[in-house]
Amino acid sequence: MRRSILFLLATLFLAGCHPRRHREEQAHVPAGPRQVTVQFIGHGCFLITSSLGLNLLTDPFNPATLNYPVKPGSIPADIVLVTHEDDTANFTDLASGSPVILRSSMASGVNRANGILIRGVRTSSENLASTVKLNVAYAWSMDGIRFCTLGAIEDAITPSEAINLGHVDVLFLPVGGPPDFTDEKRRVTLDRLQPRVIIPMMYSTAYSSKIPLRGLGEWLSRQPHVERVPNRFTLMHSTLPDVTTVYVPAVR
Repeated sequence: MRRSILFLLATLFLAGCHPRRHREEQAHVPAGPRQVTVQFIGHGCFLITSSLGLNLLTDPFNPATLNYPVKPGSIPADIVLVTHEDDTANFTDLASGSPVILRSSMASGVNRANGILIRGVRTSSENLASTVKLNVAYAWSMDGIRFCTLGAIEDAITPSEAINLGHVDVLFLPVGGPPDFTDEKRRVTLDRLQPRVIIPMMYSTAYSSKIPLRGLGEWLSRQPHVERVPNRFTLMHSTLPDVTTVYVPAVR
């Protein structure tokens, strides 16, 4: 009888512990919506932050070349993506911490960095006579949103490259350069990737006078759906536009 009572008390004690343990486990689960924060640093450089606080930095530039008001070692980053090798895109010292760095041809294929699968696709050309500089486009997902940055692409995305990149929700699209990436090539690229949000990059601003770039206005004036957003803004998959919309972040 005494053994039965002790067993019953032990059972009740353990049952009472479980809700507490469950509450303690829940305390470690991050609260809040699944949303991604995007900050325009300058040129092709963006800081993309997940709801868990993971920071991904694209194409960090040398402040000596592009005069955007940012200092080396001032951008916290867990992952850095370099699409092409020049000092407008490969100045990894812009990042602070010890990020995982993916760059150039070594980043082609599927990579895992800090728990994120990142696909690197080397861009080429459908014109066999052209000489294309090495450039790697990247695609990855954060909080249910599929991102893609095209880097310094010089020709339209080919059908096979579009298949490798996969579905795209948010596309970082160069609109002021490189010179060979014409409006027709942009149109073909957009037809093949069909993003829901386009974020323009690599265009002329007051901070980019040292390199030749076209302005944003001419291309933007031909886009049917445009929204001006702050320099730092958030995206949620459930609120992405149904029709392709250009989001233009403030420079500062």
